[in-house]
Amino acid sequence: MYRIAYVSTAHGDISSNSLQKILESAIENNRAAKVTGIMLFNGSNFLQLLEGPQENVEAMMAKICKDKRHRNIVVIMREKSVTREFEDNPMLLQTVKSSTSTPPEGIRVTDDVSLYLPSSLSPHFRNLLENFDTIKA
Repeated sequence: MYRIAYVSTAHGDISSNSLQKILESAIENNRAAKVTGIMLFNGSNFLQLLEGPQENVEAMMAKICKDKRHRNIVVIMREKSVTREFEDNPMLLQTVKSSTSTPPEGIRVTDDVSLYLPSSLSPHFRNLLENFDTIKA
C-alpha cells in the first residue's frame, strides 16, 4: 500500500456543480484504479490524500497534475503503508472552513473533519487533514 498527499489551488471559481463533477470523476477513476482517499476543499485550495498500489497512485497523480481545474500542485507527503485507511471510499469529499476564502454557494461546510476520518489514520495524516486551512498561491 502506498499513500500520497498534495495541495493545489483551484483555477478560477469552483461552483457546487463543478465540485460535484470533480467528485464523480474521482470516484469513477479511483474505483477503476483501486485507489481510495479523501479530498478537502476550502473554497480556493484542495488537499487530497490518495492510497492504493504504488503504481496506480502514481499514475493517478500524473493524471491529476494534468487537470486544468487546479494549479500550483505540491506533493507534501509520500509513504508506504501496510494498511488502507479509506478502504470503502474511492473518494470522500469534505468542504472545510478557510480563513481566506468562501466555499461555493450551496455547499455544506464540515465543521469537524475528524468525524469523517478513520480512527486508525496515522497521527501525521490526521493532523494534516484536521488542520488544513489555506495556502498562499
